[in-house]
Amino acid sequence: MDFNPELAREFSRFYVGRLYAREVLTQRERELCAVAALTVLNFQEELAIHTGAALNCGATPQEVAEVVFQMATYGGAPCTVEGLRTLKRVLEERGEWRPAE
Repeated sequence: MDFNPELAREFSRFYVGRLYAREVLTQRERELCAVAALTVLNFQEELAIHTGAALNCGATPQEVAEVVFQMATYGGAPCTVEGLRTLKRVLEERGEWRPAE
């Protein structure tokens, strides 16, 4: 299948220009929703991107971890464990990893 740059551009414009521009949720809340969904779907690379975005939008590492932990009910323990590993990796890459005391 050939890559279609115009389709990719339109797809991106929809998310950035329309869906993410809605004002009902804050960007922080929107990113935490994405973290929840991507955890349950077990899409780790996308989860890493949205975990970083949630942190950039003001979510704390504890809040992101809690959202991931809450997904155990919906995606099971394996998705939650992988999600927490991804969060740890993102925090390590950002120089923000703080082990529990």
